[in-house]
Amino acid sequence: MSDRSRPLRHHPLSQPVPPLRRSVASLLLLLALVAALPALPQASGEEIVVWAYTFKYQRSGEAVPLVYPLLSPQGTIEFQRAGNTLVVHDTQAAINRIMPVLRSFDHPARSLRLDVVVVRASRAPAVSPQVQRSDLPDWLTKRLHDLLKYDIFDVQAQAQLAGLEGQRVEYELGPEYKVGFRFGTLLQDQRLKLANFRIARRVEGRPEANLLQSTLTIGLDQTISFGLAKSEASREALMLVLTLRDDDSPRR
Repeated sequence: MSDRSRPLRHHPLSQPVPPLRRSVASLLLLLALVAALPALPQASGEEIVVWAYTFKYQRSGEAVPLVYPLLSPQGTIEFQRAGNTLVVHDTQAAINRIMPVLRSFDHPARSLRLDVVVVRASRAPAVSPQVQRSDLPDWLTKRLHDLLKYDIFDVQAQAQLAGLEGQRVEYELGPEYKVGFRFGTLLQDQRLKLANFRIARRVEGRPEANLLQSTLTIGLDQTISFGLAKSEASREALMLVLTLRDDDSPRR
């Protein structure tokens, strides 16, 4: 055998990966995993502040809809019914917007009055000369006529219902009609909600029937009216007229 001849060396099937190559492979795998992750929203960089307001006069739950539009994208609100408190987590800029709104909302309960008039509207017979008759003022007669084209307007029941902001009111309008609602809180724009407003009619021998049940928004010294009919072609309809007033204003 020649001196230059050397036996062949057998290498194992698994060779350890050099440390450098192993590090490169791990880095590539990590980059691939990071690229597959969804992008996370970037923080605004503004500090989140916790601010709580405990209401003295009004219900904190009714202020929640006022706060939501004023929150920043990072803001949240917590409603604590037991303590009548709202807790806001948001930036200082957002809290500066919210504070004056809540302080204005939390005013002593104001005395209000809702004037309610139930009107039966009907059309004059087509064969007779046109008849127009109304128990109502001219401006209100015209308004109801524009709402539904009736000619005769007879008042069936009317009442002036007084109460405080936040107070529930139930009232019997004679033997036939019943009204119930809760006064909301008067806002800066002089509007409030009549929560769960309900007017029902009772006819002897029949169960009580709801004519209207809804939450209504009305402004101070504003009149709203509704026509309650099976269709616009009905010969008769009931019309409801509501006017919100300060209870210190003159009664009519």
